[in-house]
Amino acid sequence: MKPNPHLVQQVLDKLGADPKRTVLVGDSLSDIEAAKAAGVLSVGYANEPGKADQFATAGADVVVTRLIDLVPAL
Repeated sequence: MKPNPHLVQQVLDKLGADPKRTVLVGDSLSDIEAAKAAGVLSVGYANEPGKADQFATAGADVVVTRLIDLVPAL
């Protein structure tokens, strides 16, 4: 379970993905924590008031409030 990075690491291993070239987009603090623990970039999708500040405090690499902003952020 998140924020344990085990599931993220399992997916990385299965896909042969490089953590430094992988992005996890999530809408919860546990998503951001799991990404950080697995060594992948994290994008916090702040879909509710107050989440942007929480994600920034948690160390999200990028925070977006609209999904359309994902592409330019990457």
